[in-house]
Amino acid sequence: ASQSHQVVAEADISVSSDNVHWGYFSKELEPVLTVSSGSEVVVEMATHHACDDWDKMIKGDAGMEDVFSWDQTGKLEDFRGATGGGDGVHVLTGPIYVEEAEPGDILKVEIMDLMPRPNAEGKTYGSNAAAWWGFQARVNKADGAPFLAGSFTSTPGQNDEVITIYEIMDENGQGFAVPVYQ
Repeated sequence: ASQSHQVVAEADISVSSDNVHWGYFSKELEPVLTVSSGSEVVVEMATHHACDDWDKMIKGDAGMEDVFSWDQTGKLEDFRGATGGGDGVHVLTGPIYVEEAEPGDILKVEIMDLMPRPNAEGKTYGSNAAAWWGFQARVNKADGAPFLAGSFTSTPGQNDEVITIYEIMDENGQGFAVPVYQ
């Protein structure tokens, strides 16, 4: 459900191809924002799973379209992951430089609030991947059979990955997910 929530902050970082990078943290990246210690910042985030359903999670959202628009003429992000070879799939906003912080300092980051990102129609969707990686990489199915991973293992053409698209609903201040399709 669309949520109206006013956040007052000293700075904000919106999702755009200029403000995100794919899949790794590095001190070599140029900061997209510099703040003083104690600043409140609103940081927009994107999930790499948004491309599981372009129409529900990207279409009509200028920031998301900017990050995810790839076609035969090119892609906006040529360097994915720490090696540049696509080894990092997560979309990370930032980095943020904190003035007067020095190498070795411990920074306290307090997350004040998290809000789902509504699409152009005001609805909020998410994606869940049940796949051979993560938990399923270590545990067999209930019947004892291993999860099949297609070309990543010796089972090309067979893949047990299941993607579930769900809508985030809000009822009387309680949020919950309702599966839309798999």
